[in-house]
Amino acid sequence: MGRRFSIPVKFFGVFFLTMLLVAGAFITTLNSLRRQVSRNEARAVAGQVAAFRSWIAQSGMIWVQTLAPGFHDFLDEQIDAKGGTFYGKNPALATRELAQIAQREDARAFFRVTSDNWRKEENAPDVFEAAAIASFKEDKSLEFVESYEGGMYRYAQPLFLEQGCLPCHGDPKDAPPAVLEKYGSDKAFGYKVGQVRGVVSVTVPSLGLKDVLLSIAKPFSLALLALALVLNIFFIRTVVMRLIELTRNAEAIAAGKLETPLVYTNPSESNDELDHLYHAVNLLKRSLVILFKRVNSQGGKQAEKSS
Repeated sequence: MGRRFSIPVKFFGVFFLTMLLVAGAFITTLNSLRRQVSRNEARAVAGQVAAFRSWIAQSGMIWVQTLAPGFHDFLDEQIDAKGGTFYGKNPALATRELAQIAQREDARAFFRVTSDNWRKEENAPDVFEAAAIASFKEDKSLEFVESYEGGMYRYAQPLFLEQGCLPCHGDPKDAPPAVLEKYGSDKAFGYKVGQVRGVVSVTVPSLGLKDVLLSIAKPFSLALLALALVLNIFFIRTVVMRLIELTRNAEAIAAGKLETPLVYTNPSESNDELDHLYHAVNLLKRSLVILFKRVNSQGGKQAEKSS
């Protein structure tokens, strides 16, 4: 076997490994927190989008009297008794325009509703969204899919077909004429209630570890870290350094330097095992002093007799 390590070396080794484990656990926790914060933000956006879409689906369509600049698309139009024109927007169209408005306003979160059976080419899913749709169709219990792409957090949750969606996505024979006229009878039909129609896809900037660290680097947290450092320094001074000192004192006594002082608290007044160990070494030193005195005394007597 090789040479054993000293107690201080063992302590610093264990301390260093412990710090590495703590740092590893801390980084893992930060990553989990970072992901959870982004997930909660994206989930909130997706939930609002799904609720907005469901509300329109229950009404069948929303009608506006004026088409906003840049949003001239509509599904149907009607003229009221006074000659005014109202334009109808179905759930897909209204949601798409809401997503475009959010993007124009430089909102932090961007979203879109997409499907693997789309009616307009610009609604086609990207790679992440297509994979998410496939996952939801394979596992109906899956609540969400997430990923990181180029500093962005991607989130997708499924959209299931509801009863109010059947007129536009069920049997083409039951579809409103305006839907057939605009989209034809071949795209996005044939669904049943409960099937995966598509996904709400949300993209938000991912939080960096630096951002998370800054958010938790509060005075109280820093004070706790400082306290942990002080406690370790206190342990090193009261245990490790005393062990080193005792080792040197014991070596000096073994070398015959019996006058070496041993500073400690009497065991009767202390529960510190190091004080007990110091006391034991001190008793040994006293025994050696007595032994050497006896040896010297006997040696002197024999010298007198021989003379």
